[in-house]
Amino acid sequence: MPKNTLHALTRALRDLHRSLVEVERNNYEREWGPVGDGGQLLQLLTRHPQFDWLRQLSEFIVEIDELADQQVVTDSDVRAIARQANALLSVSEDDGSVFARRYVALLQDHPALVMAHATVRRVLAAP
Repeated sequence: MPKNTLHALTRALRDLHRSLVEVERNNYEREWGPVGDGGQLLQLLTRHPQFDWLRQLSEFIVEIDELADQQVVTDSDVRAIARQANALLSVSEDDGSVFARRYVALLQDHPALVMAHATVRRVLAAP
């Protein structure tokens, strides 16, 4: 996985994350009512139990951003990130993690998430 693919992976993961947040926001709003401004959504993302499962992906994206900000990013660094992304997104309901169970369930119900997931997988499969 070439270094320039790191940026493509970051974009694809952000799009996936944005789609997951939107789905979870809609689920939250059905139960609790509309979410106000971006500040309220940020508070929900960081503090509300319904959004806790997304934290693993959020933190992973931050980790990639921190790596990309470094002066030198080695091929080894990029391969390690690709392995982490594959491990995070190659999940099954039997995985046992909260992230895996919720992610798989949402993929089954939301075609837009499947498309975002497929984009990440394509980036990871690039030579």
